[in-house]
Amino acid sequence: MAQNPKSTTRVVITGASGVGKTTLVEGLAPLLSVPVIPELARQMCLDMGYDKIGNIPDQEGFKKQVLDRQIEEENRLGNFVSDRSAIDCWALWQRWNQNTAMTYDTEEVYNKARSHSETYTHLIYIPPMFPPVDDGFRWTEPDYQKQIDRIIRMTLYDWNLWDKTLTISDKDNDARVKEVLAWMEV
Repeated sequence: MAQNPKSTTRVVITGASGVGKTTLVEGLAPLLSVPVIPELARQMCLDMGYDKIGNIPDQEGFKKQVLDRQIEEENRLGNFVSDRSAIDCWALWQRWNQNTAMTYDTEEVYNKARSHSETYTHLIYIPPMFPPVDDGFRWTEPDYQKQIDRIIRMTLYDWNLWDKTLTISDKDNDARVKEVLAWMEV
């Protein structure tokens, strides 16, 4: 069971692109009275002058910057509900670096993300339940969504995080919000 949110509330919503993370975060934040950490990679990409992450020349450097920025923002706020997490950063690193041997960079990203994941009080995993909507930014291929989902599930298992993870079971966002609040005992 999840911890009492009256102490520290560090809630992360994880899952593949287009599963409804942002919508759930927006529904939970006012009810939990915590600030939102939006999808930082999207804003960082736009701030760099790129309309898509795939257009950034230094992909590995960018992914490391996103992880660092995620951790910085989480540490700065203390309590939050986040549209992404160190878990998502690791999953995306794995997906896009899967043909590379375990390099020192990969070990650094893995260790940083895994260590930071231990600071989360509540993890909400949203499995794919419908095709992602094309917003002109994210990948919307069903196979890609399945790949990211598989990596996230494997990471939650490998990092022993299932005991503090709620798996969302409903497609409706209002029902999802109620499911999370009941699980968190709010």
